[in-house]
Amino acid sequence: MIRVIPLLKFKNPRQSASKDGQSTIEVLIALLILVAALSGAVIVIFGGQSLTIDSGESNRALRLAEENLETVLTMSRSDFAGLTSSSSTETGFLKEIIVEQVDSRTKKVTSRVSWQPNSLRSLLEEAVVLVTDWYKVAQTGGDTGGGGTFGNWRNPRTLGSVDLGPGNSATGLDVLSKIVYISATASDSKKDDLYVVDATNGEDPFVVGSTNTGPGLNGVDAAGTYAYVANNKTSDQLQIIDVSNQSAPTSTSSFTLPGVSGSGAVGWSVLYYGGKVYISTKKASGPEFHIIDVSNPASPASLGSKEINADVNAITINGNIAYIATSDTEELKALDISNPASIVQVGGYSAPGDSEDGKSFSIFGNKLYMGRLVGGDHDDHHELHILDISSSTTPQNLGSKDIAASVNGLVIRDGLAFLGTSDSNKEFQVWDVSNPQDIEFWSSFNFPQVATGVDYEDNLVYVSVRSNDALRIVTSQ
Repeated sequence: MIRVIPLLKFKNPRQSASKDGQSTIEVLIALLILVAALSGAVIVIFGGQSLTIDSGESNRALRLAEENLETVLTMSRSDFAGLTSSSSTETGFLKEIIVEQVDSRTKKVTSRVSWQPNSLRSLLEEAVVLVTDWYKVAQTGGDTGGGGTFGNWRNPRTLGSVDLGPGNSATGLDVLSKIVYISATASDSKKDDLYVVDATNGEDPFVVGSTNTGPGLNGVDAAGTYAYVANNKTSDQLQIIDVSNQSAPTSTSSFTLPGVSGSGAVGWSVLYYGGKVYISTKKASGPEFHIIDVSNPASPASLGSKEINADVNAITINGNIAYIATSDTEELKALDISNPASIVQVGGYSAPGDSEDGKSFSIFGNKLYMGRLVGGDHDDHHELHILDISSSTTPQNLGSKDIAASVNGLVIRDGLAFLGTSDSNKEFQVWDVSNPQDIEFWSSFNFPQVATGVDYEDNLVYVSVRSNDALRIVTSQ
């Protein structure tokens, strides 16, 4: 019997060490893969928790922003002028209200809530809304002034124009929802002096209707379905025209200003506000500034008046204060009109140089922009002044500019001043007034004659001109 004895197989020491090393490496690689997988899982878990926390905080921040905005909007309905920027904190959140003036009756309000989850990250939520001073819009008869500017106002263009015919000169205008009301004087008193222009298509405006009120008009302000005009005569200085039928304006009533007489007692400037008409005369015997109740247009009634002893060339209202531009050495006067039967001057401003009358106004926020008649070419005779009227009793000059022409009309939008001037080469001018201490000229247009008034609506500037071509509509490129 043969026994088969298996042969013993001896390991090569070098091969054994190599395989042991490979096993160790494989174990290490496996461990690294496991650690990486666990780390990734941890990151995903904690990252998910972070996203969940961020999402929860974002939702809370957005709710805080919306609640803050609602509170501010409620307050603005009763105190639009007092709507200002503010900030506060609430359990780790910074709450901010940022208020930006868009135009004289509109503000942009941003409610922003921000927080820091850690030292390396900062997050925020915000809600934005445009707020309109509907009370003031209602007080002015729906005259909103439209939205803000856009395009290139360094290079404006004429969009359209209207010719009123030979012998007619525009003295002023008012725009209400693309309908332009133009006051005029004519070489013949039998000619019409109030024109209604449809400018819905700014490139092709046309006269819809007109009427003759007498010897001519020096100013117009439209509200609702009525146009209130300042007549160039010493009686019936205020006339109220029904323009509900634009093609056939008709006289509703006329009113003779009480207690005033003389050659200067003509209707000169006129403004409608809150069921009242504020109308002035040139320097006369008796009161040059009058407040008339026109809540019933068919039966206007005097509420009060005040002796100014000067021409009153322009009127604007801010709350219970009437600002008037005069030919007095104190070109700006602030009148408390809270009691029309007892009008009291509460403040004023006398610009350097005594020979240039106050001529035109525009209010934007807490700033009043005043245009004057032409003077010299040095600081004492600047025709454009920017005043801080935060305190109506002590207006402060923020800056001024020599225009070298009378500023017969002006309107402010988005840091730009649109001027109607007496400059024979630059009747229409655009100036950057965003920095009152560094007012910068932007552009101009040459019209056939002196510009007499300016109004603004939706990036369109309407200019009345003392010529047959009485209305010019200007816009940006």
